[in-house]
Amino acid sequence: MMEIGSFQIDMEMRTLRRNGEVVRLGSRAFDILAVVASAAGRLVTKDELMNAVWPDTIVEENNIQVHLSALRKVLGTERDLILTVPGRGYQLLQRTKYPLLDEARSPSAGGRRLPPPKSGLLRRDAELELIRSMLRRAHVLTLVGAGGIGKTQLAIEAARHSAADFAEPVCFVELAALTTQEAVLCAIAESCGLVLPGAQADVTPTRLAAMLAGKPRLLLLDNAEHVIGAVAQIADALVAGNERLRVLVTSREPLRIMAETVFRVEPLDVPPPDAGDADILRCAAVKLFFQRANSLQETVATDSAELRLVGEICRRLDGIPLAIELAAARVVALGVEGVCRRLDDRMAILAGGYRTALPRHQTLRATFDWSFALLDLPTRAVFRRLALFSGTFSFESMCAVVCDEEHTTANAIGGISELVAKSLVSVEFEGAAAKYRLSESTRAYALEQLKAEGELREIIARNARYVSRCFEGRLFGETGHIGNEPASPPDRQQTLEDARVAFDWAFSADGDPRIGIELASDLVDALLEAGLFDEGRARAAQAIEALDKLPSGAVNAAREKRVRAALAEAAHPLREPLPPPAKPARARASRQPAPHAPTAAATAPPACSITT
Repeated sequence: MMEIGSFQIDMEMRTLRRNGEVVRLGSRAFDILAVVASAAGRLVTKDELMNAVWPDTIVEENNIQVHLSALRKVLGTERDLILTVPGRGYQLLQRTKYPLLDEARSPSAGGRRLPPPKSGLLRRDAELELIRSMLRRAHVLTLVGAGGIGKTQLAIEAARHSAADFAEPVCFVELAALTTQEAVLCAIAESCGLVLPGAQADVTPTRLAAMLAGKPRLLLLDNAEHVIGAVAQIADALVAGNERLRVLVTSREPLRIMAETVFRVEPLDVPPPDAGDADILRCAAVKLFFQRANSLQETVATDSAELRLVGEICRRLDGIPLAIELAAARVVALGVEGVCRRLDDRMAILAGGYRTALPRHQTLRATFDWSFALLDLPTRAVFRRLALFSGTFSFESMCAVVCDEEHTTANAIGGISELVAKSLVSVEFEGAAAKYRLSESTRAYALEQLKAEGELREIIARNARYVSRCFEGRLFGETGHIGNEPASPPDRQQTLEDARVAFDWAFSADGDPRIGIELASDLVDALLEAGLFDEGRARAAQAIEALDKLPSGAVNAAREKRVRAALAEAAHPLREPLPPPAKPARARASRQPAPHAPTAAATAPPACSITT
């Protein structure tokens, strides 16, 4: 948090406040304000501002004037805080206040030291020992992982364990409030207790490296993802000038420099669905849930049924420590059963984190907001459209829902690469084939974005058509092959789950029944092949009911014939009579609609259902 005049700038949440009230400000105008304020009185040139606000983009210089005018309008009577220096650039006329950094600047501070240990921290002994061993060899070690996975606490504990390996004290730098390379350089210097001669603008990575040369020191840079380019350049220069310096970084993506070694922080282990009570209690995620609940003097898991609900909560939260702690805190008001039942609305209920935590760690939505804000516009489009997939998906299926006239295959390649790098999508390989997955919480957030953008209907329709093509054999062969390779049972099961989601949406209030009818025969065939006769008959009947309500000719005659044949085939194993033939369109209009047939999909819903 920074202060200028009567305004407060929250860099993490990208908000401007005045006397605690949020002030509406455009994204580019906020970027301009952040750059000028972070310079703390130094003149910011037009080129520097253009590069910071519009990186890798060529725009007209008058764009600065447009957004600066909007910014000054918001500042009102304090508009003169930002001075225009003709022909040179812009300057803040008041020294920016950094409440979090004032202590570090005091002469008595002697640099920033590690924060105190977190009370009741669930230790990861194996990871700590491995990180300490890696620090002996790696000049730059980056702990990479999704938001809320525990990178900061793991890094702090690893640094504390490694402190004895260095003659100088460990120096800790919190990067969350910093936005420029100059600010990062000054924060590092201050954390190391260095006195910088000259102005802030005179500090360079090379100069700082010379000041730190020769001293065995461990430097911990926390939360680097939003200044990843600056941190990469600085870390590379520092270790090049000091063989005995070690830099430990936490970030949602790697630095991508030669000196870097990456350590991926994994979620806590969670119990499988069929785990017994003893196995559930042994899982680290469950232990963390109990630890947080007990700290609030809330007794949970008094019987086996409640213990299993705790296991389900931890499993659906993918073992992410922040999400588990937030869920445990809600038990006080909702109970274990209430929390478990409301996880479909997790963005609303998973809030109320520690008051002393960074703002983006106080709610689950804020954690994802921080990651989402770091994506460019094409990658945001890829991310929200991936909400369609409840399980694993291939690159081909991704392109079927992501790509259109505006978003090409190249955009899809760049987007999925960026999302994997930023720990928003996980990837695993089955032989040479890549399979992608969104965690359940990530998918819930992506679905919110998809709805907010107004794309839900179109993207689900695309997916339904793609699944239908898969079943028809163009991509998923009549003998159960994709291309020349046999389709694995998980692939077939995932295709079936995607088809169920698309079918349910098609017959929802905001859906398109014609898409459901087109999909019905192929879905029913797949259900019968899997031995799910009841579900197959119910879905076929639902499709025919919808077909009978449509005007004559609304659906291709061949498709209608296939749907009715699918119902006949589904009814045969049960030896139940078929419904009467459809009446002519004029007679249909006067007939009362039959109640919807229940669908077996309700017994196995996707992890995060699609609703409109």
